[in-house]
Amino acid sequence: MSDKWFSYGSIRYSLEQIFFLLEHKSLLESGHWPSRHIESGYIGSSKGRKYNTEGYFVKAVVIIAELNLRLNATGLDGILVVERYNHGYDEGELADRYKLDYYEVIDRLNSALNYCRGSKRKDTSYENYKYHQGYQKEKRDPS
Repeated sequence: MSDKWFSYGSIRYSLEQIFFLLEHKSLLESGHWPSRHIESGYIGSSKGRKYNTEGYFVKAVVIIAELNLRLNATGLDGILVVERYNHGYDEGELADRYKLDYYEVIDRLNSALNYCRGSKRKDTSYENYKYHQGYQKEKRDPS
């Protein structure tokens, strides 16, 4: 999917970050953060140690749980997102599998992803969000 890597402190649920989280979903749910796979060249000791008061797995589990919560709020659209970006099904396969139109699958994927990354997500339900997005789309599209 992506060569980008994000630290848990930088996660703001942008589109790239959602793809990163979905790519590593099972690893995060097991409590591990994906490694960066770069060598730092550092060969010293840590003189000032910092002791964490929570388990190493907490941040990974909390971040993927938040994404799962956002996706669950979108219903079938969230399932489509997980199957597309985590399990690797393409839009055509999803359309056949769920008896949907190909373009409807694309619209549902985009709508769910935009809802998951949106800042107004807490203010409205997914159904209201979709309604207003559709209204705005129709309003902008003169045809």
